[in-house]
Amino acid sequence: MKISREGKGRNRYLDAANEILETMLSIRRDLHSHPELGMQETRTARIIADRLKALDLEVRTGVGGTGVVGLLRGSGKGKIPAKTVALRADIDALPMQDQKSVEYASKNPGIAHSCGHDAHTAIQLGAAEILSRSCDVMAGNVKFIFQPSEDTLPGGAVPMIEAGVLENPKVDAISSLHLGSQFEEGTVVAKAENVSTSSVSFDLDIHGKGGHIGEPHRVINPVLLAATLITSSQTLLPKRTAPGDPIIFDFCAVHGGTVGNIIPDQVNLKGGIRVASPELLEQMMREFERMIQGIVENGGASYSLRLQEGYPTIYNDPPLLDLWQAAAGKVVGTDKVILHERIITGGDDAAFFHQRVPGVYWFLGVHNERGGYTEPLHSPHFDFNEEVLAIGAAVQAQVATDYLKRQ
Repeated sequence: MKISREGKGRNRYLDAANEILETMLSIRRDLHSHPELGMQETRTARIIADRLKALDLEVRTGVGGTGVVGLLRGSGKGKIPAKTVALRADIDALPMQDQKSVEYASKNPGIAHSCGHDAHTAIQLGAAEILSRSCDVMAGNVKFIFQPSEDTLPGGAVPMIEAGVLENPKVDAISSLHLGSQFEEGTVVAKAENVSTSSVSFDLDIHGKGGHIGEPHRVINPVLLAATLITSSQTLLPKRTAPGDPIIFDFCAVHGGTVGNIIPDQVNLKGGIRVASPELLEQMMREFERMIQGIVENGGASYSLRLQEGYPTIYNDPPLLDLWQAAAGKVVGTDKVILHERIITGGDDAAFFHQRVPGVYWFLGVHNERGGYTEPLHSPHFDFNEEVLAIGAAVQAQVATDYLKRQ
């Protein structure tokens, strides 16, 4: 069964995507079976490059590591310099075990495409094939950016930018796609302006004084100080934000001690903070360290705190979002185009591309209760109905075409 638009009229890009759906499906399953971690995507990059070359695109490999870029040159219009729109997909997998019982499950132990990047890659290659058929009448250029290492900090976007991916020709706008397991299958979803949270990961050591459990007067127990910090922070830090502002503050790992009668010298805690803006993130980081200092030093211990900033907030350009909304409506119908109002609490280093050129970051819904596709991203059981690949490729192709026509 192929995806079709309901209601009046047909969309030529959706028709074209359905024609090559089996090809996209085959690519996705091949990549899913052979996932590769960030900056190790050599096989994936080779498949992408070979496919782009077969479409007669200009191809660069090894961009910012294992990144691949394909350039489709259009005709332009008269004396007006041709604009360039970029389509971006990430290509890496996650360091986790695939637990699905399907024929295309990961063959690489401890590595899985549980975030949908295999689908992003297949969709983008599909869009490249669709658009390559009409490059002689296109009003500008399309640059296909296949970015490595989105799921592994510090990410592959910045190295690609430093390698000149947004230049020669200069990129004027960008469209970035991600599967959305929280959105209904077949819908396309975007948010105006700030899309995602700003984030930081923390790695905290609390240094106490170890000894025998039977001599509590001679020790400084870092386990108790860690417990006090965890419970206090969950109560107090959310009160530092305005009601309704998204805040995620959590501890994800606690390590300390070996047996039940020895107080350890040290406890290590790891976790993260995600909030709505870079400004609020800085505020929360200051508040958190003040809390650590008060609890730990008042307890007679010391600490060391290491922070690793995550990806910044993704920003969607309002005029470009209007264009995306109209283009997506041509593919799926206006009733399936959703303008989301809440900030997404995930992150993506597509944000660095969107900082430099106007962009739209959007979601392709894949949640389907009846079909059994209900697992969230990063679940070892995550999967989706592959027929939505056609929607993704058609929307990306339509957005690129409409942007260039508007110029």
